[in-house]
Amino acid sequence: MNSLFRLTPISLAVTLSLFSMMGHTEEIGTIVVEGDTEEQSSTSDNFSYVSDVAQTATKSDEEIVNIPRSVSVVTQEQMNDRAPISISDALQYTPSIQTNFYGEDNKQDWFVIRGFKQANNGLYQDGTRLYSSGFYSWQIDPFMLERIEILRGPASTLNGQTPPGGVINVISKRAQLDEDFGSVTGSMGSYDRKEINLDVNKVLNDKMAFRMVALTRENGTKVDDVDAKRTLLAPSLAWQISDKTNLTLMASYQKDDSDPYLQFLPMEGTLTSSPNGTIDYDTALGNPDWETFQREQTSVGYELEHIFNDDFKFQQSARFSHMDINLRQMYSLQYSADSAEAAALDPSGDRDVIVRQVSTSDGYSNAFNIDNRLIFNFNTGSTKHTLLTGVDFQSLNINNKDYAADPVVADGNSSVTIPSVGTIPNPNFNVYNPSYSNNVVLLNSSTYATLTDDDLETTKTKNRQLGFYLQDKADISDKITILAGIRYDDVSNESHNLDTNTKSDLDIEEWTSNLGASYSIRNNLVSYVSYAQSFNPIIAFDENNDPAKPESADSYEIGLKFKPHNFDGQFGIAAYQVTKENLSSGSSGTSDFKQIGEVRNRGIEFEAVANLNQAFTLVGTLSYVDSEITKDNNSAKIGKTPSQIASNLASLWGNYRFMDGILDGLKVGAGVRYIGETYGDDTETNKLPSYALFDAMANYQWNDYKFQIMVKNLFDKEYIATCNYFCYYGDSRNIIASVTYDW
Repeated sequence: MNSLFRLTPISLAVTLSLFSMMGHTEEIGTIVVEGDTEEQSSTSDNFSYVSDVAQTATKSDEEIVNIPRSVSVVTQEQMNDRAPISISDALQYTPSIQTNFYGEDNKQDWFVIRGFKQANNGLYQDGTRLYSSGFYSWQIDPFMLERIEILRGPASTLNGQTPPGGVINVISKRAQLDEDFGSVTGSMGSYDRKEINLDVNKVLNDKMAFRMVALTRENGTKVDDVDAKRTLLAPSLAWQISDKTNLTLMASYQKDDSDPYLQFLPMEGTLTSSPNGTIDYDTALGNPDWETFQREQTSVGYELEHIFNDDFKFQQSARFSHMDINLRQMYSLQYSADSAEAAALDPSGDRDVIVRQVSTSDGYSNAFNIDNRLIFNFNTGSTKHTLLTGVDFQSLNINNKDYAADPVVADGNSSVTIPSVGTIPNPNFNVYNPSYSNNVVLLNSSTYATLTDDDLETTKTKNRQLGFYLQDKADISDKITILAGIRYDDVSNESHNLDTNTKSDLDIEEWTSNLGASYSIRNNLVSYVSYAQSFNPIIAFDENNDPAKPESADSYEIGLKFKPHNFDGQFGIAAYQVTKENLSSGSSGTSDFKQIGEVRNRGIEFEAVANLNQAFTLVGTLSYVDSEITKDNNSAKIGKTPSQIASNLASLWGNYRFMDGILDGLKVGAGVRYIGETYGDDTETNKLPSYALFDAMANYQWNDYKFQIMVKNLFDKEYIATCNYFCYYGDSRNIIASVTYDW
């Protein structure tokens, strides 16, 4: 487990052979690729699998080959072909990212990046953070996106609090000033999926354009009676105020009226054996008629740029966001036979009934983000500098109603007698032969007393972050570039339970930095090395009521990038080590609370994205990570792989477009995704098998119409996506057929 380069001999040979070929590009004949040869932008349409530029690593468009960090881009063309239903779905062919590792979730997107789990943190929209917490988590529909950019590794120097795996920056579709265009699509698919979406851009005059993105969708899921509805509106206005000043206004409204997707199943009966067999793939653990997930998320913001002269400009990005949430979701607590009341709940020891609890949340959040940037170009001798300095501010206010502890779910139509408590509504649920009550009763998890809405408690939470950052990109010569940055953050968290009058107040000040250098070897073959830091607050206190230290991470990375001259492509290989410190264990405010945890991840990743010619496009990735717990309060975990982390990932997608003859206008594509073995705990006790999933696509372009069919998990493989204390089945086969009219 301590080997950094544990790739298979074949995959390593392929990787080295590709770079060997890249060093001799003069021997390869020129391939002519049809496409837009104008300078690319990360905020305009890109009808190609390959992007030359990205903004996430430097907060401005920069050629990817020259950035001394690992950066990937999922373009609109890739998303159009693969028809993703979530951001997580869109990143399935991106290196070092485990996506959908809980299966598909409609509450939020989950990722493992370079062996580090992240949700809520690390997700950005148009360069500013989507500030989320717990169930108050933003989920962006991929139809409203122009592209998705991924910066792997710690990234706090430009962004403040972030996880060590990296940041995912989704770029919104916005009004374009160059031409009118539009599309309307109708689609149908598995589980009674029905969707209509619209994307229309209208140039109002030579200074102003308007765009509207909209969709409405209904669908079921692999789980019986678990359904979802979504409505989305995302208007934008581009205004060229003058030759030096540009303003883009963007807004969005998204409403989800659904059942919660995730099923928190017991490990026994899914991963491990049970005397009652296997829990069915389509089992709804909660009562679908009682559970609910209702979310309305609204945002309004702008991007402003003013150019003072050729060497000096100001940029500002701001967004206000509001969310309303109402959630009720049941999950498995334990088998009744394993509970303290086993003699009363499962006297025969059949192990077919479980006790469930429920997560609830009812309230709203308000978030505000603003980022102010000054960019100054100057020279010192022969060195060209691009100096970026900025101030950003983020706030998140949450007002939430919830129970003090998750209640136990019971059936009010029947009862059981517990000697120490008395007769109570029956908390048993037969997970192998489900029967759903029309009389759901919630019980206190300690006393089994019946709970009502009067037992709900209101908690107000305030999060703030104020950051100052400075970054210099120095082109010392045509071959050498240095990227260096430093940042100071002041972060606070305040929490106040209005019913118990319990308060907490956490303040953190943190410095982070990064340093990278790239060297152009030949023919756009660039080597680089980088160091970067990140931090993420822990909302907890020790027994003396002193605030916990933030989790922090340091990363070292080396790599090679190649952008060929004679065909459209991007290639990259990187090796890295990231160490994450100050991991906590135990309950906040008690003597059990400790911060001695540390995880060290070493890995290597390879990515190839290429339009090899006018007809054939290829995307390939290989990733390996050796994730190891190096320090922990529990000695049994030291030296082990953390739960849910796959050491090996690989993917390959290719599509072919017929250019003439009877099949002219037809495009076919296919892909495979491999996820290696994982563990369901931090002691390597319960191992989950690896799995491979196949996808396929075909579309036909006829005049202004496109007919497409996309099949995910082509062979309908049943598999367990992940386990921790719970287990989660992966996505079943999903077929989406669509007709699009473009103008």
